[in-house]
Amino acid sequence: MKTVNDLKGQKIVFQKASASHYFVFRTLEDAGLKPSDIKILSIPTVEASSAFLEGRIPVWVAGDPYLALAEKAGKIRAIKTAQGLDTPGGYYIGTRQFAIDNPGVLRIVIEEIDKIQRWAEAHPQETAKLIAPYQKLPPDIMQRVVSRRTYGLRAISPELIKDQQRVADYFYKYGVLPKKINIQEAVLTPEQYAAITPESISQK
Repeated sequence: MKTVNDLKGQKIVFQKASASHYFVFRTLEDAGLKPSDIKILSIPTVEASSAFLEGRIPVWVAGDPYLALAEKAGKIRAIKTAQGLDTPGGYYIGTRQFAIDNPGVLRIVIEEIDKIQRWAEAHPQETAKLIAPYQKLPPDIMQRVVSRRTYGLRAISPELIKDQQRVADYFYKYGVLPKKINIQEAVLTPEQYAAITPESISQK
């Protein structure tokens, strides 16, 4: 298999309702295929990694560090990457009441997390050395993972909320979610976000 179109009729392994699930459906859509054109098998990433490296599954969707480990083993042909995919990314989450009651604390925490990420971006080799023991990964694998990560935090904006709603609607459309979700029910007001967002982030 060399192209996305070659996936038609194939069994594809990934974790359901994950970023990988969205990646698969968007990739199929871009290629003019439908989810019904493939056979979906949901396996936890750790188990799927072993099965893939042992040659027991032909097509697997995952990210780092599992991708980096497969690359090092020389047992991978990358058919499609997520570069350019319209995803809103990841989030730090907390309970609504805690965020409302402790804006000053959250502002400090968020600012410190952003500082750490900016330091990591500027010091990739040191970052890899620090993280490798906790991830239990070889230094060269950790270096590869760190080199293609993105760093820094983004403020929660109306555009970002709209993007997240689009993903939720997409999952509902294809039956991944059993009912429609209103993302607005899970977010704060613009004023509340302003209270917890440091200047260094809100100005980006």
